[in-house]
Amino acid sequence: MATKHREVFDYLERLISTEEIRTGDPLPGENDLSTRLSVSRNTVRHAISELSKKYRIERTPGRGSVYLGEVSPGPNTKSIGIINSSLSYTIYPEMIHGIEEGLFNGGYSMLLANGNYDPEKEKESAKRMLANGVSGIIVEPTNSGRLDQDSEIVHVLNRSGVPVVTTNCEIPGLQASFITVDDARIGEDAVEYLLGLGHRRIACVFKSDTQAGELRYRGYARALERNGITIDPLLARSYTQEDEPSLPGAWFTRDIFENTTKSTRPTAFVYFNDQVAHQAYPAFAELGLTVPGDVSVVGIDNIPEAVRAIPALTTFNHPKYVMGKLAAEIMLGRLGKHDDRLLHGVTMRAQLVQRDSTARTA
Repeated sequence: MATKHREVFDYLERLISTEEIRTGDPLPGENDLSTRLSVSRNTVRHAISELSKKYRIERTPGRGSVYLGEVSPGPNTKSIGIINSSLSYTIYPEMIHGIEEGLFNGGYSMLLANGNYDPEKEKESAKRMLANGVSGIIVEPTNSGRLDQDSEIVHVLNRSGVPVVTTNCEIPGLQASFITVDDARIGEDAVEYLLGLGHRRIACVFKSDTQAGELRYRGYARALERNGITIDPLLARSYTQEDEPSLPGAWFTRDIFENTTKSTRPTAFVYFNDQVAHQAYPAFAELGLTVPGDVSVVGIDNIPEAVRAIPALTTFNHPKYVMGKLAAEIMLGRLGKHDDRLLHGVTMRAQLVQRDSTARTA
């Protein structure tokens, strides 16, 4: 059970984290806190004393205790915090390898945290890294398509006082540099490639709670519209992180064929990534369809499983290692210069890798 002074500490910290108290604002008065939380004034003073170890709290005549931001990190630890939504999907080990190599060459080490698709864990990891005095943070958060200036992790990072770089996304309201791939262009290029093979009924399965998935779908839709093809809602399916255990590639592939007729069914699919495309292969077999004889398949990321698939998967090559190395270089260029005028972004283009899962329509 929390002590009385800890309850006061937690109450004040909540006011700070939700920005009900901003930099330069006074804390509630001792009498007010004592009455509101049913504690003694000595307990309130003890809580504020503890709070001042984590935040800059100063006594100001006529205003009481004033919040002046987080305590600056201690001596430079020559380390950079890396927070990633997952370490298990195949692009990330290679990307983190690139980050580590770039930081090592620049004289820095890496402090790595696996978010495991848990926003609360990612936020807490950022706080712990900052408490340990990291010089900067490179982050790819969960649900990147749903984050904005009001998200908790954005508040933490914007108040951190250190440079921030995001990978595979650009978060609205976050004061950070970014490096990503042109995901909308991937969606467009995938459709244009399949149209060039004669396909007109092109289905899409995408992840809606990541920025990459959202942009890839926009590119898919834009390319169809540009070529005079009306988007058929029966051919587009979206899923979220919560759906991943149910194997959305297989699930939505079956669903699309169950809800279309022989004349309206798709002859090609674009999947959010190679993993989801690979999940669809058994579903095609169950439906008595061959790849690419009956249906062409395009994935994204060019993970090792793509070339080992039978037939080998046509995909887009995500520049994993290079992206990681460039993320490190962007970070190294910003160290010691925490100035929003230095914020910048790099958008890379992913190249199509043609293999055996696509073919011209009969």
